[in-house]
Amino acid sequence: MLVDRFGRPLTSLRISVTEKCNYRCVFCHREGLIDYKAEQELSPEDWGFVAKVSKYLEISDAKLTGGEPLVRRDIVEIVREIRSNGLSVSITTNGSLLEKYAKGLAEAGVDHINVSLHSLREEVFRRITGGDLGRVLKGIDAALSYGIRLKIDFVVLSWNKDELMDIIEFASRKGIDVNLIELIPLGLDNGLYKELHVGVERLEALLKSRVLKVEIREFQSRPIYYLDNGVRVQVVKGFCNPELCAKCSRIRFTPDGKIKTCLFRNDNLVDARPYILNRDFNGLVEAFKKANSLREPYFKPGRGYPHVNG
Repeated sequence: MLVDRFGRPLTSLRISVTEKCNYRCVFCHREGLIDYKAEQELSPEDWGFVAKVSKYLEISDAKLTGGEPLVRRDIVEIVREIRSNGLSVSITTNGSLLEKYAKGLAEAGVDHINVSLHSLREEVFRRITGGDLGRVLKGIDAALSYGIRLKIDFVVLSWNKDELMDIIEFASRKGIDVNLIELIPLGLDNGLYKELHVGVERLEALLKSRVLKVEIREFQSRPIYYLDNGVRVQVVKGFCNPELCAKCSRIRFTPDGKIKTCLFRNDNLVDARPYILNRDFNGLVEAFKKANSLREPYFKPGRGYPHVNG
């Protein structure tokens, strides 16, 4: 297992399989790839090779993201390749194509899926995402019908801040959990960030009125609230949060095979693409080791941070 110089083990991958997306979410940070244009996307077999090397390094799981990962017509094959090489696989999606792919993803062995659901009001949802709420709700039902474990990702904004409890009640009816995510300024100008940002602390007070217990997850020190209706709400505060960074055990891949050490950094990418395409096992191991040596907490105690716009 790789451990960085801050004592953080490397156990997880976050893989952006495409830059393409069929939504236009107002807060999109493109996985931190603001000024990056990827080369040709890697194939399912390429990602299977990455998983094989990752398993050797005792990395246990991969989360697939984008862009929107389900716009790739071979997304089921990507999941199958990664699973067949020993990693568990989850996906984060806007849900618009989930109804189409739910059966295939279930059969390929997807572990769970995070579905972005930022409003239950059609007009608000369209304002935030530019998408169709009805398609997302059908996708959620389809995934559940095939036994896929789901979680809702809810980014709190000034436009939807009064909907958290509605989202939680919806989740309770469906038997799924919720990520309450604070907006980060990556990719946003200062004016829009200030207009949209709502601190999660204000909403945590609502959760505390219905909480049965609270625990802190080892990964990124995320608090999890167990509510009286059976829903678990995980709070994700990704900006100016040293506690999160101190417990981060993840590394990222771009769609074309470069290793990215942190959401907020593009100045130290490690080019693993040649090793992946050439199936150079030892070369990719060394690329992982180099990237791991560059890993460090972005937010540290006592350090001030300017606005991040990519």
